[in-house]
Amino acid sequence: MVQFGTSGWRGVIGREVTFRKVRLVTRALADVLRANGAGGPVVVGYDTRMLSEKFARAAAELLASEGVEVAVTGRDVPSPVLSAAVTEAGAAAGMVFTGSHNPPEYNGLKIYTADGILAPGELTDRVEARVAELSYDFDDTFLPHLDLITEVDPRPSYLARLQRIIDWEAIRSSGLRIAVDPLFGTTREYLDHILLENEIPITVIHNTRDPYFGGYAPDCTSVNLSRLRDVMRSTGADLGLATDGDGDRFGLLDRGARMCDSSTGIALVLDYLARRRGLSGAVGRTLATPTLIDTVAREHGLEVIETAVGFKHFGPLFVAGDLEFAGEESAGLTWARHLPERDGVLACLLVAEMVAVEGRGLAELAADLERRVGPHHFRRTQIPLTGRSRQIFDRRLKQRWSRVGGREVVSVDRRDGLKLIFEGGSWLAIRLSGTEPKIRIYAEGRTSKEMRHLMHLARQLFTDRRM
Repeated sequence: MVQFGTSGWRGVIGREVTFRKVRLVTRALADVLRANGAGGPVVVGYDTRMLSEKFARAAAELLASEGVEVAVTGRDVPSPVLSAAVTEAGAAAGMVFTGSHNPPEYNGLKIYTADGILAPGELTDRVEARVAELSYDFDDTFLPHLDLITEVDPRPSYLARLQRIIDWEAIRSSGLRIAVDPLFGTTREYLDHILLENEIPITVIHNTRDPYFGGYAPDCTSVNLSRLRDVMRSTGADLGLATDGDGDRFGLLDRGARMCDSSTGIALVLDYLARRRGLSGAVGRTLATPTLIDTVAREHGLEVIETAVGFKHFGPLFVAGDLEFAGEESAGLTWARHLPERDGVLACLLVAEMVAVEGRGLAELAADLERRVGPHHFRRTQIPLTGRSRQIFDRRLKQRWSRVGGREVVSVDRRDGLKLIFEGGSWLAIRLSGTEPKIRIYAEGRTSKEMRHLMHLARQLFTDRRM
């Protein structure tokens, strides 16, 4: 079975993600594109994981056997770079083989449309349906037309985009000392090189290709950034910047190597762009993202559009011109002046510019923002998806809700799992992860105590039969 979640198809290598399934999905995509009358080449890329390059080659050869022109990246690339390459090539679609921020044993596939956005559900549903039709008697032998496969280097044009967007002089003249951690992933020679090319002093770690990511998941968590924290303390760096395995998510460390959570970082960047860079369009937020973004947007008179979880829901809105900025709590951010897809490199550079221009660290900026818009306290955690937890989740989803733990429920949102909203705007939510066998649990409150209480109530949904 092949299923596309919030950010593509994902699974364990050799179990869910195999060469046969890669060819099957690729053939299904080719059939869907052909049915749509889509012309132009397909751009294929890959990340630093085990077999990613070989999966990409297998997909390219199968596409070529179907008479499709294919442009394959010459090395591993960040997912947002693939997004940019699709639009610049006038391609029919893009494919990048990546396990994103998942542990090393995972791999997968993200599909991009001709607009450079992550494929929406309407497209991936058709691919899944075609996979189901083909899978019964699929013969994955084929004769590739190698003359239809060319190699492409999307790095220069992508870096040129960033060169035009960022205020490099502000960063350079600020004297900021920056530490960079690509977590052995695809942003090596992207984030670090563009900073160096603009004469900004940096210290770089984990900038070699390692398909095992040093034994950790390439996710920008506080634990995974412990080495970056050590480097900041030893070098006296003012800012720590990190990206996940495929470069579409970010991690931030402030002076003193203190972690800045991604939701606060997104709100700070939004506030900065609205105050300093003329951002005036609508702002996108997923339903599991803190309403701090709404509060910041209201202060600047900006409309907020809420979607289900998954950055793919923002893509069509960017293409239609309905959004200028979007953020999701899982460290996803983009600005319409750059790409209609989240980009961890862009996020890191905008944060560096913001800190340089404001002359203050992230903690100081966050404290100032709280004084202006009020406090927001948010937390996300997760539990394993098992047979029992899935049964409880399904039961909670169907349940009627009026009160939880003595608190009145003022509205219920079932667009993506279950979100219970209480008086005053605080809320809790549970939903199935679209990329891992886990159940996500979220809570936001006006005080730290309220947030912890809501998180406790959310956990109780899986333990207390009386609720």
